[in-house]
Amino acid sequence: MPSTKDLRRRIKSVRSTRQITKAMELVAAAKMRKAQLQAVATRAYTSLVREMIRNLRGRADFRIHRLLRKPQTVRSVGVILLTSNRGLIGGFNNNLVGAALNYVKSEQGKGFEFITIGRKGAMTVRQRGFTLAAEFEKKDIAAGPAEILPLSRLVTDDFVNGRYDRVVLVYMEFLSTLRQEPRVLELLPLSQRLEQAALWEEEPLTLPTTDFLFEPSADLVLEKLLPRVVEMNLYQALLETNAAEHSARMVAMKNASDAAQDLIRELTLDYNQIRQAGITKEISEIVAGQLAINH
Repeated sequence: MPSTKDLRRRIKSVRSTRQITKAMELVAAAKMRKAQLQAVATRAYTSLVREMIRNLRGRADFRIHRLLRKPQTVRSVGVILLTSNRGLIGGFNNNLVGAALNYVKSEQGKGFEFITIGRKGAMTVRQRGFTLAAEFEKKDIAAGPAEILPLSRLVTDDFVNGRYDRVVLVYMEFLSTLRQEPRVLELLPLSQRLEQAALWEEEPLTLPTTDFLFEPSADLVLEKLLPRVVEMNLYQALLETNAAEHSARMVAMKNASDAAQDLIRELTLDYNQIRQAGITKEISEIVAGQLAINH
């Protein structure tokens, strides 16, 4: 049985740990709110791009653009994997890596190269012996769409130049504070999901509500618009993953804080019981000694 000194030391240690996890929970909650606002704010841009694509249908030749061409045979695949930089986040990174590995297993016979955003993903790719083609830094809060431009240009150039026959994006979709799900999106070629323009709006294609006038031509506008669709998908995936990451960390730290509080209660109860037993024993010894003296 531990002594009261040992229990006091353990209670002090657990209280210190709880202070840390509580602080991390509050920081993650603040970052989560900001990341959520960013994710929601980009949806207006997504809707506008969708409407422009609707207007372009029938006016531009969708078959000639390089980002829309589907190769006859898929030999090489680029996998963009978004993860966090740090741990203490429950199964967040394991779920993302698991989704990527399941995709690789389902596409036997193809060559794969990974492009990572986040240190945890890069570390896992190296440990498992996959080819890491590029590694990008991930910030807790995205500074803006320009942050994703180097990655967008890299994958579009590699796809157009034939390095990759397909590019997929593995990210975490933010559904609610308590629910996040890993997703695998076929980013390139765009023909598979062009009518939706982005994964985050799944309503059926409808007639355009606004009639656009495209200058100098619809084909040229399409040429400029399609790379923006790639950028938009990448940026939205980054925002979704950020919001999901901070939510998962907040929940993990809250669970840790609650578990620490429960442990403090149990240790305090044990401490009081041992202390009470010690006091009772001392009183009994005093009474027994006094009785022995009187007799």
